[in-house]
Amino acid sequence: MARPSSSPKVAPTYAPGARVQVRGEEWIVRDVSPARFGFSDEVAVRVVGVSELVRDKEAIFLTELDDVIELRPEETKLVLDTSPRFRRSKLYISSLLRQSPPSDAALHIGHKGAMRPASYQLVPAAKALGQPRPRILIADGVGLGKTIEAGILLAELIRRGRGRRILVVALKSILSQFQQELWARFTIPLTRLDSRGVERMQARIPVGTNPFNVYDRVIVSIDTLKKEARYRRYLEQTRWDVVVIDECQNVAFRGGRGSQRNRLANLLGRTTDALVLTSATPHDGRPESFASLMNLLEPTAVANPVKYTHDEIQGLYVRRFKKDIEGAAGDNFTERALTLEKAPTTPEEEAVLLHINDLAFKTMDKKQGAGRMLFKTTLRKAALSSPSACAATAAERIKRAKLVDLTEAGDDDAAHDLDELQTLIDLCDAATPAKQAKLQRLFALLDGLGYAKRGRGARVVIFSERRATLDLLQRELNARYDLKSPLAKGTQTAKQAKKVLEGAEIAQFHGSLTDVEQQQLVKRFGAEKSPLSILLASDAAAEGINLHYYCHRLVHYDIPWSLITLEQRNGRIDRFGQAHTPDLRYLLSVPENDALKGDQRVLERLIEKENAAHHNLGDAALLLNLFDPVAEEARIALGIERHEAPEVIVPDAPADPLDFFAMFDDELKAEAQAAPPATAETLALYADDLAYARDALAEIAETTPGFIEPEYGVERPTVTFTAPPDLQRRYDLLPRALHKGVDGHWTFQLTTDRTLVEAALAESRKDAEKWPEWELLWPLHPVAQWLDDRVLGRLERHEAPVLTVRKGLAPGERVIILQAVLSNKRSQPVLARFFAARFPAVGSAGGAATLQDFEALAAETELTEPLVNAQMPIDAAGLEALLPEAVALVKQRMNALRVDAEKAVALLLKPEQKRVKKWRDAILDRLDAEKAALTAKRRLRADEMKRFDQQVADVEQRVEARRRWIDEGLKAVERPYVRVVAAMTRVGG
Repeated sequence: MARPSSSPKVAPTYAPGARVQVRGEEWIVRDVSPARFGFSDEVAVRVVGVSELVRDKEAIFLTELDDVIELRPEETKLVLDTSPRFRRSKLYISSLLRQSPPSDAALHIGHKGAMRPASYQLVPAAKALGQPRPRILIADGVGLGKTIEAGILLAELIRRGRGRRILVVALKSILSQFQQELWARFTIPLTRLDSRGVERMQARIPVGTNPFNVYDRVIVSIDTLKKEARYRRYLEQTRWDVVVIDECQNVAFRGGRGSQRNRLANLLGRTTDALVLTSATPHDGRPESFASLMNLLEPTAVANPVKYTHDEIQGLYVRRFKKDIEGAAGDNFTERALTLEKAPTTPEEEAVLLHINDLAFKTMDKKQGAGRMLFKTTLRKAALSSPSACAATAAERIKRAKLVDLTEAGDDDAAHDLDELQTLIDLCDAATPAKQAKLQRLFALLDGLGYAKRGRGARVVIFSERRATLDLLQRELNARYDLKSPLAKGTQTAKQAKKVLEGAEIAQFHGSLTDVEQQQLVKRFGAEKSPLSILLASDAAAEGINLHYYCHRLVHYDIPWSLITLEQRNGRIDRFGQAHTPDLRYLLSVPENDALKGDQRVLERLIEKENAAHHNLGDAALLLNLFDPVAEEARIALGIERHEAPEVIVPDAPADPLDFFAMFDDELKAEAQAAPPATAETLALYADDLAYARDALAEIAETTPGFIEPEYGVERPTVTFTAPPDLQRRYDLLPRALHKGVDGHWTFQLTTDRTLVEAALAESRKDAEKWPEWELLWPLHPVAQWLDDRVLGRLERHEAPVLTVRKGLAPGERVIILQAVLSNKRSQPVLARFFAARFPAVGSAGGAATLQDFEALAAETELTEPLVNAQMPIDAAGLEALLPEAVALVKQRMNALRVDAEKAVALLLKPEQKRVKKWRDAILDRLDAEKAALTAKRRLRADEMKRFDQQVADVEQRVEARRRWIDEGLKAVERPYVRVVAAMTRVGG
């Protein structure tokens, strides 16, 4: 049942940059968010102090507890700017321009990060910004740069005042990688709450404090959120501006009540405005799982999750593969090289395989479930990995099936199976490392990569799905090449993990490692100066992590029975930004006995078809139409057990392609026909961010005792300076890795040169513990935001500067420059404009005052050029007398713009409202039909009635939630915030 409608109290609105008075002191509004407790319509206002007692201090005031008084623009005091070249005025105006949020769908800043984005990487942000609510699934194929695509969108949302509070949920292995990438390229600081971060957090904040209210931007693994029950309580009390869920296939609905991960994702979807999902494998082949992700993005998208159309989910996702974007990717991809390394089996290995082939168990597989491979097939698969893996599998089954106990109890069938397995173990033991063909072939490969000289060879990652095989490889490679291995296992802290890996030249990556151990391994392997050159990886390393920075060689020691897993493994080095040809090697045992060659041909077929799909289909999972590695493995096992031909097990093309995949093609066609993503430039009075920073630092130096003079680059656009205490305090709640220097010595090295930042990022990868030396100086950097606040604070309470110009104004003409912002009921900016109210000379026949866009005035008066401040006297009282009329003109114009915006929103929402009604009616009709069908057979039980009622209530709640979001998020409040920015007169009157 829908909630009864009411007339909600209109929450107060304050635009970023507004001057307010609280507790007798003056503050500048940074941003505003809903109050985080109860169901109050009041807001929390984050501010920076301006008046002397609170200067540069940050605070949050709740309007429910404090009077937050906005200063009236009509009462602004106008003062002559006496600074050289009107520096103070230009900085003041510039700081407001830099903080003024764009209100269109064009990209203003995200594409300017420290990178060279391919055009296709701009599409997700443009598509999301074009939606009523920015929500999107980035489902590009493996290695196309989804982190960069997500970062571009995050930067745009931050620039629009809609990205202050960000939660990123990712795999535990990539937390550090994701954190560093977003900082280096977009200066988005995420506090990492891995096990170490959680310990630090618990020691820092009071017991019972919601950590998500302390840290505004957090990255955490979904497993941490899942296993900590208290986090759910904290999350239920927290609102986010943006939530990013990486590898979102793990949170898709799989049936029943949904998994814990799925329920957690639904909670996050309800508590955020913007939602970004990323996955290279966004479905399991069932329309229902993909529909669950679409409904996570837009709860009123899909009415029938079993059957839906492209129109229902249009605009909610992007899905491209390497074949689709090769023309736009430039030199960011290189063509892969594939080599099949065939190793003829030794007699000892042949004996193992023949014994397995002839096995006839009497107790095994009696309770075999559907879709599970026979134990004989399990042994065959293990043997194809290594004799060690086969022996370990057999020993484990002996123990688990209690074959020894049953044999001693007189069970002849158990005794038979025990004898067969023990014989197999003996045969495996006889296949010593010296008699293992694949291992010897691997030695030959590594010898060719420089390891034969007992020195560090080329970096290589070696995949195997069996832990016993990884252990074998580590022992034998250590012995042959005298490699240093980690000293201990089971570390708990980053410091311990770092110590364990110190000097290691070979190490294992597997799912049993802690999050800090996994992250340390990825960092070490991706650092040029690290001695770690051989990474032995289980398939826990096949998702998400970047292994391509200093590695372009990958060896499949065994071949997984899954096209998806093969594709994921290869994607660790064959990905966006790989500078070398990805060298993929497949080690394949080749038996002599014809009866054993079927497995070999199937594995060859897997390799061949994964590579063909990579070039032609894009998605290797399409071939088997199963879209799940476990399901693919089961299908291939069944085909081997039935002795099917390799061409039947792994076909050339999908035998029965699923209808809903046609929607992906529809989206690609629509994207191809769409115009390229639009970009826009924000008006700036300075040539670039460095020129602005130079003037701002000079202005700050005049009022900051002990401020050390910055150093500017001669040949490159750089600035190096030591942070004063108030800037250091701003870093208290930012990641510790961003704290500059030790012992209070905080030195920042900033540059506007993107190539220098990229080079610093590449240089930092040489050392596992380093972060980039140079950081991008642009409006999103914490230092740039500190500069903006300090510049705004240079004027006294409720003051605005007056400057005189020589061009663009008529004799006696006076101009009042104003900023106006319309916000929604959440105090998020919806429309922001700068105006110039132009008043003709007193007594002239010029008529009434006129309103002009500030950009046109800036061009006419050449505000972007160096100005001369002759410190001419001004008529401050006469200028102040113009303020009421100027403010009235702006309010009138903003009201007209608001009406136009409401009409545009109404046009946008009209089809949306029809769509939502259609969605609602379709679900209710289906529920009525199901209910009627059951009622015709028998009387409905109480639990069935309750289930139907709950489903109806859920539908109505979704419709009401959408209506409330439209009311609070899209519609602007009637009263704009208006600020007097400056006044302008002509030199000489």
